[in-house]
Amino acid sequence: MTTITLSTETEKLLEERMRRDGHDSPDQAVRAALLVLNDADNDDSTLLDDQTLAAIEGANLEVDRGEGIPVEEAFRRLRAKHLGA
Repeated sequence: MTTITLSTETEKLLEERMRRDGHDSPDQAVRAALLVLNDADNDDSTLLDDQTLAAIEGANLEVDRGEGIPVEEAFRRLRAKHLGA
């Protein structure tokens, strides 16, 4: 068994998270956090649905064909469309 020393601030964060998420022990809360970190480290694309992944792939293909537009132009169009600017 490993002993871990937490700062007062970290201990408060852990207690808040335990209350919010319903963890019965610090071990459960830390385990849940580590599982989330492991998932994030493995592959962020697993968090996206198939439709979103297909849209990203389509956009990448458009850029490869030279069909992209500069980011400044994209933002200008978005502002015009959504803000009427």
